[in-house]
Amino acid sequence: MASAIRVRRSTTAQGAADDAAAWVAGRAVDSIERTGRFVWAVSGGSTPAVFLEALAAHDEVEWSAVHLFQVDERVAPAGSRDRNDTMIRERFVDHRPLVRYHPMPVEADDERTALADHLTELEHLAGTPARIDLIQLGLGDDGHTASLVPDDPVLEATTDVAVTAEYKGTRRWTMAAPLINRARERLFLVTGTEKDEALRRLAAGDPGIPGSLITDDQTFLVTDRQIPGFSPTPW
Repeated sequence: MASAIRVRRSTTAQGAADDAAAWVAGRAVDSIERTGRFVWAVSGGSTPAVFLEALAAHDEVEWSAVHLFQVDERVAPAGSRDRNDTMIRERFVDHRPLVRYHPMPVEADDERTALADHLTELEHLAGTPARIDLIQLGLGDDGHTASLVPDDPVLEATTDVAVTAEYKGTRRWTMAAPLINRARERLFLVTGTEKDEALRRLAAGDPGIPGSLITDDQTFLVTDRQIPGFSPTPW
């Protein structure tokens, strides 16, 4: 069965970031007009960094009504270059200081309490169980998304936020599949030739990659790649 993910293809990685930013800005404006707020989450990595810079340039959004969460984060000290938080602040929050930013408190001494408090904060804004307006996702060359990584017990998590085993040198907090799939919309932003195989497997719904845990209902993809199985569709 063909994937129901709706695809927009750009000719360059910068073009994909710009297209994604314009689309998210539009979603934010619509949500704020309807509900008075926009609650969304962003992933880490180099591609989201370019996307966040492009998004920060959009003046049409009432940024004080935007609540931003993290999809995932490495357990590392505040300010570490390994932290997604560092990139999010530098590329976006510092440019739009009115945004209500809710980073994952991964440096807390009491991890269990910090996880529970963070989920309570999210539920206060997005309901119980939490239903986020939009979650931006990436896709690793191994098919992981968020920090849902191959062969990790977190793939079976029934909680909304979970902690991984060590992956590439660090443990990570991550939104789990139940929370991601409950969101109103999901946006994959994927660029670079090294992602071609993972994208092909995502298009095929290959259960061997974590990305396939994500529902294709109300899920969108912006990419600079031409992948069999993913045809551009109207948004």
